[in-house]
Amino acid sequence: MSGPMSAFNLAVTADIDKLPKKVAKYKQNLNVWEKKALKEFSENRDITIKPADKGGGIVVLNSKDYDIECKRILNDQLTYERIKADPTSDTKKRLFTILQKGGIVIFGIGTLVMDSFKVIHAVGYLGCEPPVKVIQPILQAIFVIMQTYFLWMSCKHCVQIYINATRCGLMLLLIINLAVWVIAVTEESKHHTVELGRYLAQNGTEDSENSSHGQREKLHDCECTFMCTFVASEYYYLYPFNIEYNLFSATMIYIMWKNVGRKIDENASHIHGIGPAVRKHVPLLGLISGLSVLAIGLVMFIMYEIGRNNLLKDWLSLTTFYIFHVVSLVIMSLANLVGIIIFHLDKRSMDNQKNHTRTLDMVLLLGTTLAQYAISYYSIVAMVATNPPSLLSYLTLFYSLLMIVQHSLQNVFIIKGLHRLPPNHTMKSSDSSQKMKGLSSVSGVPQNASHLPMHQLSRRATLTDQLKAHLKKRKTMKDVYMFLFLSNVIFWIMPAFGARIRFDNDLEVKFYGFTIWAIITNICLPFGIFYRMHAAASLLELYNKQ
Repeated sequence: MSGPMSAFNLAVTADIDKLPKKVAKYKQNLNVWEKKALKEFSENRDITIKPADKGGGIVVLNSKDYDIECKRILNDQLTYERIKADPTSDTKKRLFTILQKGGIVIFGIGTLVMDSFKVIHAVGYLGCEPPVKVIQPILQAIFVIMQTYFLWMSCKHCVQIYINATRCGLMLLLIINLAVWVIAVTEESKHHTVELGRYLAQNGTEDSENSSHGQREKLHDCECTFMCTFVASEYYYLYPFNIEYNLFSATMIYIMWKNVGRKIDENASHIHGIGPAVRKHVPLLGLISGLSVLAIGLVMFIMYEIGRNNLLKDWLSLTTFYIFHVVSLVIMSLANLVGIIIFHLDKRSMDNQKNHTRTLDMVLLLGTTLAQYAISYYSIVAMVATNPPSLLSYLTLFYSLLMIVQHSLQNVFIIKGLHRLPPNHTMKSSDSSQKMKGLSSVSGVPQNASHLPMHQLSRRATLTDQLKAHLKKRKTMKDVYMFLFLSNVIFWIMPAFGARIRFDNDLEVKFYGFTIWAIITNICLPFGIFYRMHAAASLLELYNKQ
């Protein structure tokens, strides 16, 4: 469809959405004989009755002549291309996007690299390490390769045979991925807890009861014999890839399990793929601002990591890091608020049909948000009770409050977006088709607008103004989506690769004690990290749909 025709289609669809949903009942003005004649006329298969392309009239012609004309048009090889099969059913079975497949491959590669490092390290200490330290990463690498291939090839299938066996196999895979995820989270949390214990012990923050935390991790009792330059703690930075891989796999397998035996509704509306708006409009404002937040966040993260190893720079780097978080969360909250307001102004049809993927997205967003609410709540309690207050305590308080506000607004924004139909989507119900037929005569607008009557010119100007306002809202939404996507990416990177600012300020540790606060953060933080990655994926999906 050309640009002017697409614009005209948007304007007409917007007007149709404004029509009253409830039509008043009118009394019939036809008598019995007229009704009978009209029924016989409509059931006559020798004639075809259609609305005229132009003028709003009614055309009655012989059905044979109508069929001959249709075949003549469709046999025009210069205009139409014959396809070998109907692609509708195959297209509607695509339950996952390129983003999800790309994510599973990227995180799978990171997991394979981590397993390689584990094998190298275990072989170096083979004399004192049990053989399982070598066998486990090898088996995990084989499992990751086979599962990635399986998900890439089969995630779009709705299995119709051996239903019970398929469901049992998928549920077994789901349990395995969740078990591996728990193990990976536990190992990473243990490593970070030991490192933080050492860091706090150097600063004199821990009490005498917990002062031994930093000295409890003794890896080996023998010397290295192979690849001795490799440091064991290096592969811990790759644990986020393993954690996200297992969660991605678990969610995809769950949706496959829900779709076993599912029948595709041919009349349902399915939205998929990257729309033309992605290729035609580049959201420069959202892209530049998002990349700025991403770049500044990486710089702040590097300064934070360097400052942690230097006591003189520690306070400055931590304070700067907190200020970056507070400012970024304020901007992200405002962006979410702008998106919600535009949703309210740009009224659009909602997709309320049953959709397992969308339901799972909502459950994951709301479920993982609870973990962030919990850790923010405990932090707020500690900051309010801190006496005397300091700059770090105020920053921590504002940071925790803004985390709650930003998560709440972003959840509302994403969930509303997931239920909205795309702007170029036309409903295929019979009522809508009849409305479009009634308005089809408008498509024949004369090229020379100077010959149009005044009321038609006014109507055309109104449609143009509505179209401009609609396109402006769409462009603004694309900027918002892109900015929030990049911002959530940097907010995933920082905690996933070691940023624990709620530990480094030692305020919560002094209030709750090292053990209690370590338990709270090690339970809540992995869910918060997953929330950022899942929110980024949802925002990119909404961007493509826009």
